[in-house]
Amino acid sequence: MQTQDASSELLFKLWPWVEANKKGLIIGVIAAALAVAGYSYVAAQRGENEVAAGEALTKVMFNATPGVTAPQIAEAFATVAAQHPGTAAGERAQLQAAATLFSAGQYVEAQAKFQKFLDGDNSGGALAATAQLGVATCLEAQDKPEAGAAYQKVVGNYPGTVSAELARQAATRLTPKSAMAPVVAPVAPSKS
Repeated sequence: MQTQDASSELLFKLWPWVEANKKGLIIGVIAAALAVAGYSYVAAQRGENEVAAGEALTKVMFNATPGVTAPQIAEAFATVAAQHPGTAAGERAQLQAAATLFSAGQYVEAQAKFQKFLDGDNSGGALAATAQLGVATCLEAQDKPEAGAAYQKVVGNYPGTVSAELARQAATRLTPKSAMAPVVAPVAPSKS
């Protein structure tokens, strides 16, 4: 019985405050409702953009038209990336454009696309390690001496990633045997 009396007492104490601040409370409730509606709308639009970008990327990936050249395919991927910035599929399309050029032996153009990815808003994203590895691989394909340093950059900037492991292996392959530090096995202390 006392809990009902306590809640009634609280209501009686709160009611005059509600009456005095009725206009502010109504405005606050409306503002909160508008904020929730606005957030829901933006989230729905973002979801629709992601779906549209994914569909566009899939269409380019599976559109096997005979006679289409690698630069044309890369341009189609770049178009998807440009039309859908800030989406996961847009980022993947940008990397796929670079990878397509690399596969076609156009290493300078591929490097430029990988670097563009890194210079954009994606520099800290999940695919940045892949793009940095792409830059290093392009440098190696061009027989540039800075390829080893580029691989080391991947290892240093993205430790624990698959890209870092691949870069470590490539850097080891590029390093001349005479420049590699000898591996010394630990010596167990003698028991005297």
